[in-house]
Amino acid sequence: MATRTGQRVGIWIIAGVMLFGTLGAFFLPILMNDNANKEAEELQALQEQLEQQQSQAAEPLDGYSAESFDANAVTELKVETLKEPSGETAATPSSTVTANYFGWTSDGQIFDSSKKGGTATPVPFGLDQVIPGWTEGLTGAKTGGVYKLTIPADKAYGSTDDGSGRPVGPLVFIVEVTNVE
Repeated sequence: MATRTGQRVGIWIIAGVMLFGTLGAFFLPILMNDNANKEAEELQALQEQLEQQQSQAAEPLDGYSAESFDANAVTELKVETLKEPSGETAATPSSTVTANYFGWTSDGQIFDSSKKGGTATPVPFGLDQVIPGWTEGLTGAKTGGVYKLTIPADKAYGSTDDGSGRPVGPLVFIVEVTNVE
């Protein structure tokens, strides 16, 4: 009698395992497909966001333009004051500066700007968190000033492509300082 009960329990266990295995084999691909669909939708949304950002090309600030220059001639940092500042607080290497800006490469191509879609939006940044050419070039800058920074490659992102998408070689920026803290 105990053997028959044991056999029945064993059969029920085997039947249960087979049932759960069959159901799992049926539902697992469906669940995995749902996750894959969600991931694909998220990826598509990110790609659309990137395309939208890229469609709003970086623009020069009003009154200024990008021009090509001889990359070999840029051997040291050059800072030109294009508009005299009105503020009294001078930026230090650890100051937070808020500015409108645009930058370009030696072929005259703008690669970054705080102006997109016709609107310039000032960006705050710590001078200790940017490329050395900005830290050195904007130390002493004051609110209201507009500065042209011609930066050699060794004080920018370097002279070789590291695959990050950052520009290589010397760079030029026009920077309009709107606040110094």
